[in-house]
Amino acid sequence: MATSGRTVAAAIVALSVSGTASAQSSVTLYGIADTALQYISNVGGHALFQEGNTHAPDIWGIRGIEDLGGGLRAVFDLQNEFLLNNGQALVPGTLFNRKSYVGLQSNTYGTLTLGHQPSFMYDILASYQTPYVLGNILSLHEGNLDEVANFFQFNNAVKYVSPTIGGFSSGAEFAFGNVAGNFGESRDYSFFVQYKGGPLGLAATYANENNRFLELSSFIGLPSLFGTALPQAEGVVANKLVNWGVGASYQIASVLLHTTFTQSRITLTTGQGNANTVDAGANWTVQPDDVVAIGGWVENLAGGNWKTISLSNSYLFSKQTIVYQQVTYQHASGANGVASLAAAGSASGRNIIGVSIGIQHNF
Repeated sequence: MATSGRTVAAAIVALSVSGTASAQSSVTLYGIADTALQYISNVGGHALFQEGNTHAPDIWGIRGIEDLGGGLRAVFDLQNEFLLNNGQALVPGTLFNRKSYVGLQSNTYGTLTLGHQPSFMYDILASYQTPYVLGNILSLHEGNLDEVANFFQFNNAVKYVSPTIGGFSSGAEFAFGNVAGNFGESRDYSFFVQYKGGPLGLAATYANENNRFLELSSFIGLPSLFGTALPQAEGVVANKLVNWGVGASYQIASVLLHTTFTQSRITLTTGQGNANTVDAGANWTVQPDDVVAIGGWVENLAGGNWKTISLSNSYLFSKQTIVYQQVTYQHASGANGVASLAAAGSASGRNIIGVSIGIQHNF
């Protein structure tokens, strides 16, 4: 019996070692550390000198993949955004605010993930828009209503992305509200279709979100929105936000052209209306390590109109380290419009300028 026990134990150990050797897996720690010296010409009637990230958010994350065989892999990704200059989490009390999911990935059938995940407005369409392509947080669209930045994610979300076939890919996402007796509360869903072939990129996205929190107090120059007074302490909850948009990009030698149109349909208890935004720009790779970019957008919402233009230069010391200089100008007009740059605040009038000189390191 003793010999038999040792034999069984040895067999179990052998199987465990064999399984570990045959299953290829990896876990990667990654992130971005970005900061800049900034000058903002008019925040509440005063010039503002500050230090803050401009080119990209400060993030750290852990992603993993395990080969299950037959072209099937298990995947996960946990990502947090923090404030480099004081070490605090962007969202206090939340560890992985930007994404946290686990799922399966197949060469043949696509990727299925479950967890806390952004909509396709960010995943797909943001990469055609000026704030993302130039890497300029100050140039985010007014209110970030069309989700250029990853400030809002779907909880309890199931997301599917197809494999790319002939340049085409598509996806669907559904998020459960997890509220007993009210299936529609905090329910979200999103779709996309995209084509990428040679120099051309095309995309269309849609997102439908119930009980959507809007961080308008920090990101929009409006005294009121459809009868709701702004700013409020943290923002307002919209009964519904419906986003849709189309984007295109085209590479001509060393120049990348890009453009989008988005519409955000906001429904509050006090009223509803649309934010329409047209965005376009170009990135010119002057040298392999030097990129000059210009871009801008025009947005209309609730009696306000904003015209924003950005110019930037990014110099790549290496594949991981970038130094950059950026200038952003905005002019607001209309009965309800006040100039306002994201992460800076609202001006006392119609015009605002932001200047940034910074460094970004990717790891």
